[in-house]
Amino acid sequence: MIEARLRARPSMRTALTRLSVGWLIFVPIATLIQVLTYSGLYRWLCEWQLGQGGEYDGLFSALVPAALLMAPALLYLRNLPQDPAHPAPAPRPQADAERIGLRVLTVVGVGSAIVCAAMLAWAQSVPGGSGPAVDVDLAKLGDAAPPLGRVTLIGAVDATHVATKWISGKVAVDHEHTVYAPMIVPGASDARIFVKQYTGGSVTQPLPTGPGDQFRGVLVEGGLPHDMVRQFERTGVRIGEPYYLLIMGRDGARTPYYVAAGLAGFVAMLGLLPLLFFFVGKAFRRRVLVLR
Repeated sequence: MIEARLRARPSMRTALTRLSVGWLIFVPIATLIQVLTYSGLYRWLCEWQLGQGGEYDGLFSALVPAALLMAPALLYLRNLPQDPAHPAPAPRPQADAERIGLRVLTVVGVGSAIVCAAMLAWAQSVPGGSGPAVDVDLAKLGDAAPPLGRVTLIGAVDATHVATKWISGKVAVDHEHTVYAPMIVPGASDARIFVKQYTGGSVTQPLPTGPGDQFRGVLVEGGLPHDMVRQFERTGVRIGEPYYLLIMGRDGARTPYYVAAGLAGFVAMLGLLPLLFFFVGKAFRRRVLVLR
């Protein structure tokens, strides 16, 4: 019955086709934003897994919902009813396959290039790791709110509560470690300031733990992954509200956006390079025919 109505209403069919294509573009972008900001459906699935087993699979939590959300649009486009006023031409399997392949490569390549550019532009709106930094002596901070942005924290790490988050080799070349630790703020009853440092696969405890050490990076409000919050709570660390996270590293708070831009740029290259080779080869073959 739905197909009969669509045949009777070409405008509805056109609208649903455009809506399906837009949905296929929207879902991957929305999923990427949820992963970067730890929000939405992605966060709900991660927290459900944390509640069940104390850990979560980030790849599963991102890809499976995205595939399920995209499935109806893919099925509709695959079984799109033909407009009686514009009957389909005689089947040409090779030409049809080539045309579909070119369209898919175009959508994937151009869409990924747009996402790459958007992530790079978005990264410029958050503080990077270079530039002058404000010195913040934790011994004098007390309950006052620290300045956000580029800072150098002067103080000591709580060495008994250093936590490491690692990504296994199934999604990386080697095990990758990110170290989180609360800092000691004299006079504060709860942990208010944390540091975060990516260490790669070789060093598991890079943070100095002596008094008067300096930690330079970008200070943001909030930002602890939920699994790290649970880890600190399990080890007896009481997290105050609001709390702050110092992101150490060359790129500061821009790292996740650069990672997303790199992935999107790689996908764009996979989509656009075959198109380039196809059209260059086609033009070359035409020129050879003309010369003959």
